[in-house]
Amino acid sequence: MSYSEIAELILKLKGEVFLSPRERWFLKRLEEEKYPLEVVKKGIEKFYASIPPERRQKTPAFLALKHIQQIRKRTIPRQKVEDWEERFKRKLERLKQFIQVPEVNPKSKVEAEEVLMELEQKLYKHIWEHLPEEEKREILRKYAQFKKDKTALSFMVKGELRKKFNLEIFSLFVEEK
Repeated sequence: MSYSEIAELILKLKGEVFLSPRERWFLKRLEEEKYPLEVVKKGIEKFYASIPPERRQKTPAFLALKHIQQIRKRTIPRQKVEDWEERFKRKLERLKQFIQVPEVNPKSKVEAEEVLMELEQKLYKHIWEHLPEEEKREILRKYAQFKKDKTALSFMVKGELRKKFNLEIFSLFVEEK
């Protein structure tokens, strides 16, 4: 499965011929954030299954983000990670370059992933707060199409900041290059 197949799935579920620009943008961001294809597929299917058929055509795919994130969170315990403790320590060291990181000793990979997710949120909040107002306005203008859905807007802005500051994805389950 590929992201082009995910796009085809969305078109089939919506009964559309083309994705909107923001749906293409959203799929590109999911791919950049290295969301597992199976998770994205299940999240989109679950989302559109909850929408009455007559409303699917008008419902943008990026509204499925919450479903995708819930499924991603549930799959964490089943994912295999070689030496998660060592990977966790490396990610913490990288985070310490940007923000203050408390001393933590997670007992499981699930707990470690939750800590990384919290610290990643803290990092992006810190970056956003210290970004010049003009840059903030420029980013918000770029993603104005997503302003009605705060979750999707936050997701898109986070991706933009990650690219701008060349940050890695702070997850135990994303392979480092």
